[in-house]
Amino acid sequence: MDLSIEEIRRHAIFDPTFGRLEIIIEGLNKAIVYFRGSELAIDWWGSLDEKKEYESMYKLAILAIEDYLRLTIKDFFDIHEEKDYIPVYKSEPHIDLIFLLADYIKSNSKASEESFSKFDLNIDDYPIYHGIVILNKDQDLNEILKKLKEYRAKLIDLKYPE
Repeated sequence: MDLSIEEIRRHAIFDPTFGRLEIIIEGLNKAIVYFRGSELAIDWWGSLDEKKEYESMYKLAILAIEDYLRLTIKDFFDIHEEKDYIPVYKSEPHIDLIFLLADYIKSNSKASEESFSKFDLNIDDYPIYHGIVILNKDQDLNEILKKLKEYRAKLIDLKYPE
């Protein structure tokens, strides 16, 4: 018995991988709140570099999000090589930015000054921090997760049109 498109779409909505990503982001959010409340509160001399400190936490978020996106895209499309991802995420600028930032974090040669300029980012001026600001101006990682859910819904529509 074959499933109808509606049944396949309903099944595709279930996403246990997203729950794991939410746990990671929840931990990072707690770290960010702790940092703001404890470290910055006692920085009387202004010696802490807030962007640098946040960037290190945001790197973990970007890598977790990128891993989630790769798994999600593989769930819907037959992708075996890196170049096969490009058409799937190039249509969404924020998804493209996440992959670019992850490549930069992993010291991948594709993350160049030219590729950062597309997003008005400078490789020498905290690109991860400013990339998170582009993804959400309030730097709310939970809002970025909401956008990922919307992107997953678009992938479902792309793979299983009504």
